[in-house]
Amino acid sequence: MLSRENRVLAVAVVLFFAGLGVGLVLEIEHLLFGVLVMVVIPILGPQLYLAATDGNDEFAPRTRVRTAVGVSLFLLLSFIGVTDGTDRTLVGLLVAGLLIGYLAYEGVGGYRRTRDV
Repeated sequence: MLSRENRVLAVAVVLFFAGLGVGLVLEIEHLLFGVLVMVVIPILGPQLYLAATDGNDEFAPRTRVRTAVGVSLFLLLSFIGVTDGTDRTLVGLLVAGLLIGYLAYEGVGGYRRTRDV
């Protein structure tokens, strides 16, 4: 029997390969498509979905969010190394948005923990 987590990750892998196939067939070379296929579909999407919907899992939602953001930041920063001009600015904005979102998530979580005490 497949667990729910394995099914979600399997769907992400299928969508990843489907995105690669669509990109190759249609010859899409835009940066946002690359970010969508390389970062959002296989990493951010499944982990944030599991963090939001899993209540009693072996991994805490905070761990899932932390891992997804860390790996995504690493990959986005590697995109910065091979881009220039407007694309570099766009990736920088995505990195900044991801960092601000993560800091807000941690801030709200910390506020709720101190309020419960």
